[in-house]
Parts: sequence; structure tokens; C-alpha cells
Amino acid sequence: MDKMDLKLLYELEQDARQTLSQIAKKLKTSQQVVSYRVQQLQKEGIVNEFYTIIDFAKLGYSSYRTMFRLGNITDENYSKLIEYFQNHSNVLWLVECGGKWDLIVNILSKNPPQYNKFLSEMLNKFKDVIQDYDLLLTIEGIYLGKDYLGKREIKQRPFFGKEISIEKLDNLDLNILNIIAENARLNSVEISKKLDVTNNTVIARIKQLRKRNIINGFEPLIHLEKIDYQGYKALIKLHPISEEKEKTMINLLSSNNNIVGILRMIGQWNFEVEFDVKTREEMLKLTREIRTKFKDFIKEFEVIPLFHEYKYNFFPGDLLISTVTETLKRS
Repeated sequence: MDKMDLKLLYELEQDARQTLSQIAKKLKTSQQVVSYRVQQLQKEGIVNEFYTIIDFAKLGYSSYRTMFRLGNITDENYSKLIEYFQNHSNVLWLVECGGKWDLIVNILSKNPPQYNKFLSEMLNKFKDVIQDYDLLLTIEGIYLGKDYLGKREIKQRPFFGKEISIEKLDNLDLNILNIIAENARLNSVEISKKLDVTNNTVIARIKQLRKRNIINGFEPLIHLEKIDYQGYKALIKLHPISEEKEKTMINLLSSNNNIVGILRMIGQWNFEVEFDVKTREEMLKLTREIRTKFKDFIKEFEVIPLFHEYKYNFFPGDLLISTVTETLKRS
């Protein structure tokens, strides 16, 4: 990784759907150089995919953060479990982790009964592998960006658990979102061929989805272990404190360049702080600083190392299935 690679990753984080020529102009290099560099990042496993950030709350869904502790973890059992989650239409995020838990899985559901159904199916299918689980519901979150890639810009994430008006989308909109959910760089010509519509129609639809803030952006899935960084999550349970003190804490945490995201939660924990560091010593220093600075606020504190992210998909796949089923019933 050299400076050009870091600048390229920064541009992809800002908008992974930019054309090669647009990125080349910003990096003051040729389109051919950018194309080669992107291919190398993928070949070396630094970037696995490019995903679309979809505000699924506007589609009527919430994200249920489920942490699993596993047992009887043979290579075969583990591979089957990972494959199951990767292929599940409503799994948003899948990451291998350490500490008390082995996997963190974000599951998109319309309501608690639907989540409970998904969970029951998982527990029954892998009853010999899953020993325990815990659940958190995310209320809101901010993404601060990776300081080591370039200038940080605060981005609001979808309001997972907040009251919000549901947007109505037709089958074409849903199909476009489904296609680019894990393939954000797929160009409009290729999308139009898949859906048998014109290129201009695809461009106009994506533009409208962005204007309505249903699409919040396009980003690469960067594997930190490939660039000598380690990701962590710090779970924080607070003593009862005022909203003003919570805001003060969030502002102070946001000023730390190693912290890339802050989430407000419902469940056993109140906050989740995500940060990237290069060494274990940096992790210890950062977590001790947080615990010391907010010693009067923090009741419990737990650190989870993140090892490998398998999946990001912000589109609830069952929405497309249910829409098609409903259309067939009407016809």
C-alpha cells in the first residue's frame, strides 16, 4: 500500500460509484492507472466488494444486532454456518470476532415476530453449533470515516429504530437496489441489460433514490487485516445520565481520529464505539482513555476485536420476494 492506494481507497469510500475517469482526475493520474490499482486491491483481497448504503428504515425494516457464541466449531460446521449467513437474504452484516462472542450478525426484519422467526430457524438449523446469543437494537449511528485514508467526514447512518415515514417503491426500484446492494460499481448499462430497461431509466431511478435519501452512499468493503489495521468495537453500558452529558460524550469520542463510528443501542449496552488501530498497545491506550475520561458515566465496558468481515448488504431481500408474490396474487 502506497500513498496512491490510500488516496484511491479514500475516493472509493467517498463514492464507490464514481467512474474511473472521475477518480483519475482527482488523483491526477490516468484512467488506466486507476483501473489497474482497483484490480490489484481486489486481487490482493484488500477490497472484497462495493456495497450500497440503503436506508432500510424507509423500507420498513430495523436492524437486529445478534452476537453468537459457538461450540463444536469444526471447520465443516463453521463453513456451513458462514455460508448460511452469507446466503441469507436478510443478513446485513456478518463479521468474525473474538472475546466472548465468535460472530456478529445484523439481521434486517420488519418487526420482532419476523426477527424471532429468522432467529428460531437459525437456532434450530445450527443447534449443535450455536451455544448462546445476545441481541441489541440500533437506534442511530454516525460514521466518522477513516483518518488514515484522508479527511474525515461525518455521515449519518440509517435511523434503524426511529419513527420514520415508509417510502413506496415499485418493482424496478427494488430490483435496482437488489442488484447494486453488493455490487455498487456495476454500471448502468449492465444494470439496464439485466432488467430489460433503458440505460437512461436506470440512471434516472438511481438519481431519484439518492435524492429521496433511500440510497445514502456507496462504499468499499475494506479488509483491515490486509492493510495492517485491526478493527474493534467497544460496548458501553452507562449509568443514568442526562441527554446533554450523552451529547458531550459523543462529541468528545468523535474528536478521536481512531474512532470511525458511534452507535446508540437498545439492550444490554447503550453505546457501541468502533475504532481502528495498528497495534494492541494502541487499542489498550484508547480504551483506557475512554474509561478514564468517562469514569463517572460508564457502568460496564467490553471490547470485541473484529477479525474478518464477510458481508455487507443493506437491502432486505425478502422485500423483493414478498413484492413479487403479492403481484402474482393480484394477477
